[in-house]
Amino acid sequence: MASDMLLYWGSGSPPCWRIQLCLEEKALQGYQQKLLSFEKQEHKSAAVTEINPRGQLPSFRHGDNIINESLGACFYLE
Repeated sequence: MASDMLLYWGSGSPPCWRIQLCLEEKALQGYQQKLLSFEKQEHKSAAVTEINPRGQLPSFRHGDNIINESLGACFYLE
C-alpha cells in the first residue's frame, strides 16, 4: 500500500510534519518522499504544480488520489 504513496514536503513546515507523523504512526513504511527547498522555490516546480496548482506543500499522492491539505491527508490515512 505505501509503495504507491508520494509525499512532497519542505523542512521546517508543521503541516508537512503532520503527514509524516501520521504515516509513521500507522507504520506505513516504504512510501516515497521528496524533500524540497523553499529557499530554492522547488515547491513551485512543474512536478509539484502538476499535483498542486497552488505550488504549496505538503502535496500527497496515493495512486490516483491527490490531497494537498495536511489534515485531509491525515483523515484519508485513517
